[in-house]
Parts: sequence; structure tokens; C-alpha cells
Amino acid sequence: MRYLIGSTLLLLLIAAITGCGDAAPTASDPDAVPAISDPFEATAVNFANAKCPIMGGKPTAELTAEYEGKTIGFCCEGCPEKWAALDEDVKAEKFAKVDAHAGHDHGADDDHAGHDDAEDATDSPQ
Repeated sequence: MRYLIGSTLLLLLIAAITGCGDAAPTASDPDAVPAISDPFEATAVNFANAKCPIMGGKPTAELTAEYEGKTIGFCCEGCPEKWAALDEDVKAEKFAKVDAHAGHDHGADDDHAGHDDAEDATDSPQ
């Protein structure tokens, strides 16, 4: 009986040490996963709002939602959930207060060059 228990424990130890036997992917492996330190290209996010519609803070790229075809940015973890819980009338009211493009009108083909960010619009001479 001791022999059976000892053998089983030895097999478990060997299995734990060797793992599944899969070798780590190499650079020449076409299915290799890129290393975490590999650089990546970040994409800029253009928010439709200058401030968070819930708390009023600076919007972050990690916390966003779509609203009427526009990307809305939020400042805190709980803000997107609070936004989602609002009815459409309250969303429209809150968005109107933080709309980055409020106060000026453009045609449909305007690319907003020169004032994509609310900060750019306030820093540029008029």
C-alpha cells in the first residue's frame, strides 16, 4: 500500500514540475504571442464631451460609452454605470452641459481641425 501511495505522489510531483510539456513560443513561431514590452500604437480618442457628464472630471480613454453616435468619456469607474441607468431626457440634459461642440455650428463635412480637444479651443486665439 505504501508503494502505491509513494508512486502516486512521485507521479504528481513529476507532473507538477514538468507542467503540460508545452514549450514557450519562440520568435520564429508564427503563433508566438508578442511580449508585453513590445511597443504598440495608441489611438487617440476624440470625446464629444469636454467634461464627464456625471462627476464633471476629465474624461479618460478607458471609460467610454456611445451616445447618439458619439463617444462620451467618463472620469471615474462608476460613471459609465450611472450614465447607463439614466433615462434619455436626463442624458440629453447632462450631455448638453458638457458638450465639447456646444456654442458653435459646423457643416457635416467639417473635420474640426484645430480644435478637436476642448483645451485646444480655449487656448487658440480668436
